[in-house]
Amino acid sequence: MNAQTEIDLDTLHSAITDAIAAAMPTFRSVQSYPSSRTALPLPAAIVDLEDFEAAPDADPGTEQLAVVARFRARVVLGMSTADLQRQVRKAATSLAHVVHLNRWGLPVGPARVTVISPDAFDPELDQYEVWSVEWEQVVHLGASVWQDGILPSEVFVGTEPETGPDHVAAYQAVEGAAP
Repeated sequence: MNAQTEIDLDTLHSAITDAIAAAMPTFRSVQSYPSSRTALPLPAAIVDLEDFEAAPDADPGTEQLAVVARFRARVVLGMSTADLQRQVRKAATSLAHVVHLNRWGLPVGPARVTVISPDAFDPELDQYEVWSVEWEQVVHLGASVWQDGILPSEVFVGTEPETGPDHVAAYQAVEGAAP
């Protein structure tokens, strides 16, 4: 288990936009939360962190909060783009391929693309053709209790279904496993 799973959201956003920009050099702009969505160098990708959902099944055992982070990247093309409808779809699917299983060089779960579709819900982008790529990935929020290299002094093993507080007496100590 990697005890160093704490991430900084600024670092995560930068890693995502940097990876997309490197993989898709035809995009003239790849940004998170641009100050203006009406004067974008095109083609562009706009990356937003949409929300978080608790992920109790992904508890890392570090007392960090495991969450599913949901992202959306909008692929934005100008209306004067030749073969616009085909090109926006090609750009969105290419971006989805970049996102697929990407960890951005950080200790986060692999990205799982959930939707590739037209995006008509941002009034600031009405003068453009926009498609969205949505994905989710597990991230751990907060510091790990193990970050200073503290190792447990004793390790016990339980076998399903006899695990948990009601079955502690049945656990067996692991001997001689640690240096």
